[in-house]
Amino acid sequence: MSAMALSEASTTVVNMNPDAVEKLIGLVGSTVGKELPKPADLTAFVALMTEHTDALIAGSSDSDAEGCFQILFFDLQEERDPAVARKLVSEISSALNGSEEKSALRLRILANLYNALVADEGVAEGQVRVVVLLSIIQYASRTGQLEMLHGYFDLLDSLVLKWQLGLADQRTLFQEVAGCFESQGMEEKAQEFLLKFLSTFDVAGESFPASEMATAAKGAIGAIKAPIVGFLDRHNLLGMNAIVALKDDKKYGPIYELLRILTVGKLADYQTFAKGGLPKVLADVDADKCVHNMRLLSMCSLATEHDEIPYQTVAETLDVPVEEVEMWVVNTITSKLIDAKMDQLQKVVLISRCTHRMFDKAQWEALSARLSTWKTNVRSILETVQRTQIVQQS
Repeated sequence: MSAMALSEASTTVVNMNPDAVEKLIGLVGSTVGKELPKPADLTAFVALMTEHTDALIAGSSDSDAEGCFQILFFDLQEERDPAVARKLVSEISSALNGSEEKSALRLRILANLYNALVADEGVAEGQVRVVVLLSIIQYASRTGQLEMLHGYFDLLDSLVLKWQLGLADQRTLFQEVAGCFESQGMEEKAQEFLLKFLSTFDVAGESFPASEMATAAKGAIGAIKAPIVGFLDRHNLLGMNAIVALKDDKKYGPIYELLRILTVGKLADYQTFAKGGLPKVLADVDADKCVHNMRLLSMCSLATEHDEIPYQTVAETLDVPVEEVEMWVVNTITSKLIDAKMDQLQKVVLISRCTHRMFDKAQWEALSARLSTWKTNVRSILETVQRTQIVQQS
């Protein structure tokens, strides 16, 4: 199964004739070794299939097992009550999730269920779809097939909007994805979805729940470990309710302060904070890596303050010998934080592009002042050109 399989109709074709269910019951009965009654309604049909899911998958060919479930999914599409559909879908998903035998087939059948719901707008409401999606993610992670879904995770934000998921379902979805990536050792992707989870608490008038403080601290530490990634992705972490909640917390306050320094401070601020060692709550943070990142970010800050920066100023700000200045400028350029050239004769760094680490009122005012200056200069040039033309014409 590939990521595309979750957005297209299943390739398994079932001829839905009036006898299809009876033939299915016969196949299941022969597989389990007993005669089974024809189900009276959809609920009974689901109960029969979920009871014998393991036997059917183990005792029949992949195509027969997949086809039987396609018949069930066809009937499921006729259910118009979202609450009933969600319950039945949950039962089917749990049954398929219950064993790792023929895991590729089980994951494919789950994908077929997802596709059946997506294809039918009558039953495919977001709350029903998310049950299957969570089951697919959990099962793929548990059976080592998560890589098959990687391209699909990029669609989750748009699906959340399209399905109009409530906050509870959003939080469950993002937290589950983050946990799956973490279990696979994929820290950067886990951090991405952990921050998506925390961002769902950015609701006006809603205070951040104390029960999630440890999760907020985990997200903040993840950002501390990879501040360049967060900076380039333009995450306004200090503006998130989850992160703000850490600020005055007795236990987690130092985490907030270090994140603040990495977001807006310079190396000297970090050295003052870390004097004597990092607090115990930051035991998982690599102090040497923090120093490395702070030098890069301090160079970025210098670039927003000056168009030309003397080597000596860079050396003092980064607390390195002048001989290492060019290496750190190159490192900052390589990290895509600035574009610059170095005048080795004049011993200055010439900044051609930089990105503000924060862009709030002060930066808007500075930009406004710079635009006003450009406007004045352009007007002066135009006036000079006009006067020259008049002189030439006279």
